[in-house]
Amino acid sequence: MVGLERDAERGVATLTIDRPQKLNAITLEMRQTIMGALEELAADPGVRVIVITGAGDRAFSAGGDIPQFAEYPPHELTQLAYTVGAPERCPQPVIAAIDGLCFGGGLELALACDFRIGTTRSQFGFPEITLGALPGSGGTQRAVRLLGLTRAKRLVLTGQGIDAGVAEDWGLLSELVEPDQLDAAVATLADRLVSLSPVALKFAKAVLNKALDGSFANGLEMEGKSMAILCGMDDFHEGVAAWKARRPPVFQGR
Repeated sequence: MVGLERDAERGVATLTIDRPQKLNAITLEMRQTIMGALEELAADPGVRVIVITGAGDRAFSAGGDIPQFAEYPPHELTQLAYTVGAPERCPQPVIAAIDGLCFGGGLELALACDFRIGTTRSQFGFPEITLGALPGSGGTQRAVRLLGLTRAKRLVLTGQGIDAGVAEDWGLLSELVEPDQLDAAVATLADRLVSLSPVALKFAKAVLNKALDGSFANGLEMEGKSMAILCGMDDFHEGVAAWKARRPPVFQGR
């Protein structure tokens, strides 16, 4: 129910939530599979960019498989945020390609990605409150950090969804496209990222992610140290040489 394809020539891997008959609802077992696949891809130097998408054209994912939550011991549900946060921990950029419903755990997974490209027919929301629960896989925390407290409360406390236009206005989406343009938009972004230095992207992603958690001073320190390390690496020297020669750089990730 989770598919994985590698395009070795392009350096792009695609992870597909493949349960279209259930609107790609994510079971607890699927969460482990997704995390394991992302950890495998994270360790593969040939993978420069990861794309996560949903099978079919009705949903990225309508959320978690709700009945399961009542069947599992409470202590097993306390680590939901760790499994769904796997895209954030990947050193490579991760793109969520969203077409259709993106609710609950599906939205939490998308928020853990670095980019979210959505179609005009996509819808977003956290309906958990209507079931007597809350987004328990990192949704409350990432929503506040990405959207602000007022908008996060609008989503989480009312359980009411938003359409793609509002999602773009709120900054939830990196890009909004028509359904027939989604694949092309994802490919364009992926190819752009593949052309850049993987080691620079790794450092930049880490610095940006930590900026939400630490103090401004600590962020500046981490940024400065990262810059100093990068300037001593081969990719930076290649970038400078290519800039001087007015040619495209060829980065090796070292």
